Amino acid sequence: MKLGHKAIATLREWGAFADDRRSLLIEGDKFSIVSEVTAADKMSCSLSHLGMQPRQPAQLTADQLKAWGERITNRVRYLLEAIETVELDAPQGRLLLRSTPPEKKSNGAVLYYELLLETTGQLRLERYRYNVADRTRTPEPLHCTHELLEKLIDDLIASAP
Repeated sequence: MKLGHKAIATLREWGAFADDRRSLLIEGDKFSIVSEVTAADKMSCSLSHLGMQPRQPAQLTADQLKAWGERITNRVRYLLEAIETVELDAPQGRLLLRSTPPEKKSNGAVLYYELLLETTGQLRLERYRYNVADRTRTPEPLHCTHELLEKLIDDLIASAP
């Protein structure tokens, strides 16, 4: 059974809830999926983040990190905005991808996805709201249908080095 399917099975076992924080941990042979689910119903859920960790830490090169990011940008094309590489921090072993272009609200707020890849093989996806007026950024929930979350998890794993 794929990890995306296991994640959805866990959500279905939990049933509907709101205003709660539940840790989602799905372990596979090569990767673990980690997330904090803040709300769920029969068809969808809200996550504070979505992470992927290798069972055995990797030691990726900067080129491998860039190739991983490229595979993700080519495969994951169904979120609210496209995700593209923004910055490679080779000394720190990190590749940052963000929404391109971000979503701009009529009130001036900017919403975007941020995906951080590390040479250890770890991945973390989050969504943020940037307030132009006071130049602050705050975490925003990732809202997903069960179908989208299952596909996203499986695509992130399939894109991994």
